[in-house]
Amino acid sequence: MSKGDKKSTPSFVIDPAKLTYPIQRRKLHDDWVLKVKYLPELKCFGSCSPSSVSSFVLEEVDRIFDNQDVRGVSIPKGVNTFDYCVRANIIATGGVDKIIRVWHPHIFSRPTGKLIGHLFTIVDIVCNEKDQHIISLSTARVFRVWDIHTLTSLQVFTDNEERPGEKRIYSMCFDNKFDRLLTGSSVLDAWPLTRAVQDTMQVPHTHDRPISQILYNTELNQVISVCTESVIKVWEMDTGKIVYQITEPHGSNIEVTTMALDKSGYRLATGGLDGSVKVWDFGSGQEIKLKPGKGTDEDLSITGLQYVDIGDGRCIVAAGWNNQINVLLDNNDGHDLSILRGFQDVYYWPPEVELASPDSILNKNTQLPPIGTGSTNSPRAGDVMCKDFILASHDVRCMQIFPPNLVITGCENGNVVSWDAEKSCVEKVFELPDVPPSRSDSRHRSKQPSEHSIHAVAVLVHRVRKLDPAYIKTKLTKREPDAASKSGTESPTARRNRGASRLTAAGSIKEMNEDKIDVRKKDREEEEESSDSDIDRLGSDSDSDDDNLTKEKKSPKPEKDEDGEETATNDDDDGQRDNPEDHMIIETFDPILVSCHQDAFIRFWNMQGDVLREMTAMTRRQSSAVTAFCHDDDCNIIVSGDHKGYLTMWNVGKFLEDPYSDNLDLIKQIVCWRAHLSKVVSLEYIDNQKAIVSGSTDGSVRVWWGFKGRFVGFFNQHRPFLFPASEEIAGTPVLPYDISEQPIVPTKSKSAKQKIRSVQKFDYPLVFDSQRWKPFRRSAYEAQKTQKREPEDKKFFNALIKPKAYNDHLANFGHTKMEGSVYGSLPVYQIGAVEVPKTPELSFPSSKEEEDMPAYLYMGGQAAKGAPTALSKDKKDTLKSKTKKGKSESAGLPPPVSPTRRR
Repeated sequence: MSKGDKKSTPSFVIDPAKLTYPIQRRKLHDDWVLKVKYLPELKCFGSCSPSSVSSFVLEEVDRIFDNQDVRGVSIPKGVNTFDYCVRANIIATGGVDKIIRVWHPHIFSRPTGKLIGHLFTIVDIVCNEKDQHIISLSTARVFRVWDIHTLTSLQVFTDNEERPGEKRIYSMCFDNKFDRLLTGSSVLDAWPLTRAVQDTMQVPHTHDRPISQILYNTELNQVISVCTESVIKVWEMDTGKIVYQITEPHGSNIEVTTMALDKSGYRLATGGLDGSVKVWDFGSGQEIKLKPGKGTDEDLSITGLQYVDIGDGRCIVAAGWNNQINVLLDNNDGHDLSILRGFQDVYYWPPEVELASPDSILNKNTQLPPIGTGSTNSPRAGDVMCKDFILASHDVRCMQIFPPNLVITGCENGNVVSWDAEKSCVEKVFELPDVPPSRSDSRHRSKQPSEHSIHAVAVLVHRVRKLDPAYIKTKLTKREPDAASKSGTESPTARRNRGASRLTAAGSIKEMNEDKIDVRKKDREEEEESSDSDIDRLGSDSDSDDDNLTKEKKSPKPEKDEDGEETATNDDDDGQRDNPEDHMIIETFDPILVSCHQDAFIRFWNMQGDVLREMTAMTRRQSSAVTAFCHDDDCNIIVSGDHKGYLTMWNVGKFLEDPYSDNLDLIKQIVCWRAHLSKVVSLEYIDNQKAIVSGSTDGSVRVWWGFKGRFVGFFNQHRPFLFPASEEIAGTPVLPYDISEQPIVPTKSKSAKQKIRSVQKFDYPLVFDSQRWKPFRRSAYEAQKTQKREPEDKKFFNALIKPKAYNDHLANFGHTKMEGSVYGSLPVYQIGAVEVPKTPELSFPSSKEEEDMPAYLYMGGQAAKGAPTALSKDKKDTLKSKTKKGKSESAGLPPPVSPTRRR
C-alpha cells in the first residue's frame, strides 16, 4: 500500500444510536476518570478519579444500569492509579498525596496498610503476581518495589537514560510470564527482573535458636525441624506453611539432640540431652512411648537414633548414655520403651602380617634377637590377634543404617565402625590411613571435634535405569502398522501435531536416560545408542494421544467403525495403560561408604574398609570442616555442607560405576554457593522436586532448587514456595537477603582437590597357573623350540662337587635343645683338647758290641740302599767320637775329652 492510499483511508465514526446494545452512562466521580479496569477474579470493575469525594469505586457491572449506591473510598486529592493482586487479594491505590494505600476488596472502612516513600506524585502502580510485589512509579521517573506482606521497600531505581523526545513515563505494565517490567514514554522500555535480592528485608528466620537437625518424611511430603530450644516444627514441603509444633517435648530445659523416622513415616523417635527417648505419632503429634532419662548433671545425651527391623520386631538403635549403643524394642504393647540388649564392643584386631623382602633377608647387618623372643619381621609374629573394646576408644558421633541390619557409625578418631544389628556385635572397623591408631581408653571425652572427626556417614548404592529393549520393540511393532494405516488419510495439520508430539515423547525419554550412558565401555555405549535410536523411532510413530509412551496391556485388535475406518479396541476392562516406569531395567552397583571429616575431606570407602578416594571442595574459604551430607535416590548427585555455610554439589554417578579407576574426572564439582552465614548442620534431598533443604545454626531452614543453587525460600515465610518447571524458564538465580556471594562454577584450572589411594585388589600368595594361561600366549601357536641335550654320563660332574662337611661331632652351648638354634649368624662352639703326637726319642748303641756294629745300620735308608762298604780307620775313629759326644749330651754329662786334646 502506498503513502497516498494510507492518507485516503476512510475513518469510521460509531453512532451510539445504531449499536446493538446501547451505551449506558452513569456518573460515579466528580472529576476526570483516570483509569478503569475490569477485575474478572472479583467480577467487578474499578475506577479512580482525582476527586476527593469519590476517589475510587469498586462495584459490579450491574450498578451501571441502576441508580443504587456503589462502594468506594474518599481520599484527599484523589487517586491517580490502582491495581489488584490476585494471589495476595489486595488492591493498591496511589495518587497526589504520594502514599500507596493497600485495601482489602471487601473492606473499605480503612486501609490494610500504607506505603510511604515517594517524594513526588504517583502516576502508576502494577503488581508482580509471582513474587507478590507492588511496583510504583512517580512523576520523577523513580520506581519503587514493595513487599506486600511486610509492607517494606525492597528496591529503588530510576530511569536515567537519555533519549530524544518526551522523557516522562506515562504508563507501565508487568509481564508475569517473562518477569520483566514494560514502561512507555516516547519509546517502549523493558526492565528485566534480576532478582538479586529476595522479596523481604528480613533475614530468613525459621526458629529462634540454632537448628539441631532436619528430617524429610517421604510418605507425607513434610519436613521436620528441631532447634536447641527444644521446639519441633512440622512443615509442608510444597508451600512452606507450618502444620504443627511441639514445645518442650522432653520436658523443661531438656534439649532434643537427635530424631529418626521409621519407614512408614508415622512414628517419630526423639532423643534428649538427659538420655531420654520418646516415640511420637507423627500424624497427630501425640506421645506414644517413653524411656525416661536420668536426672543427673552427667552428659547422657543421645547422639544417634535409627529404626531397624530385627526379626519380626520394630526396634530402635540408639547411641548415647556416655558412648553406649543399645537396642530398644518399639512394639505396639505398653507405654514404656524397654532396652532389648546392648551392643558388644569386643573386637579382635586382625594380625598385621608384613612379608619380608629378599633384601632384608640377605642383609648381613641385621641383628638377630635373643633366642626365645619373637621377631617383628617374622611372618609368624603377628599371628596373635589383639583384643580391644571399641567403644572405649571410639566416640560415636553419627549413625546410619544400611539395610537390612548393618549399622554404620562414624567416630571421633576418624574411623568407621560397622555393626551387625541382629548379633549386636562389631562387624568391621574401617581404619583411617596415615593416622596413628588410638586404642587407649579415653575417660575424659572432649566435646570439641578432633582433626579427623566424622560428622556424617552414608552408604551410596548407585542405580542406572533404562527402558527394556523388549518393551521398545513391542511398541515399535504395534505402532508401525498404525502409522502405515494412517499415512494415507492423515491431514497436514494432524501430521504437524503428531510431529510435535513425537519430539515431546522422544525428548522426555532422552532426558530420562541422558545421564545413564556409560561412556567407558564400548559395548554399553553401543547398546545405549541403539536404545536411543529405537526410542526415536518409537516417538516418531506415536500420535498426540500417546505423549507418555503408554500402551495397552493387551494387544488391541483393529475394528471397523461405521465410517469404515479402523479403530483400536482395548481388551482391558479397566482401560488402564502401561507405564514406561514399570518396564525399566535397573542396574545396581556395589555399595560405597562416604564419610565427612573435620579436616575438610570427603572420603569414599569400599565395604572391605579401604579408602578409595579423598576430595575437598573448591570454595571461597578453603579447609572448612564438612558437617552435613545428602544424596538423591539413585546416588547420581551428592550435596555437602561445611562449617562456613557453603553447599557444594557433586556428580558422582560415573565414579560409583567404576570406583577403582584412576580417572580424576569421574567426580565433578558442579557448583558451590553460600547458603548460610554459619555452620550447616543438616541436609535433605527431595527427589520429586529436585530440591535441597538445609538447616543451619543461624536458625533458618532454607530450600534450594536445581543444579545452580537457586534459592526458593525458607520455612516460615509469608509467600508460598514456587518451584521452577525447568532450568530454561527458571530465570535468574535468587539469593537470600543476607547472602551477597554469587555461586561458584569450577573450571579446569581451578577445581576440587582429589587424592586417589591405591587399593590392593588381590591376596598373597600369588601362584601363576601356566597351564591356564598357556592358550593365550603367543608361544602356544608357535613351534616348540628344541631343547638342549643333557649329558648322559653325570659321574664326571658329580665328582667335581665339593664333599659335604659333617659337623655333627661339634657341640654348641649357651642354650638347651628345647630353645632351638640360631642360624642367622656364626655361633661360638667349644672344641675339646686335641692330643698332639709325641716325637719318639732317638736311641744309640752304648755297649761295646753296639759300637762294633756296621755304620750303615745307623745311617737310615741312604746307607741301606748301597752295599756295605769298609770304612777307613780314621773315619771310624771320628764316628766313634761323635757318638760318644751325643750320648754324653743326652745324659746331661759334659762331653768326653779326646786323647789328643788331653795331651
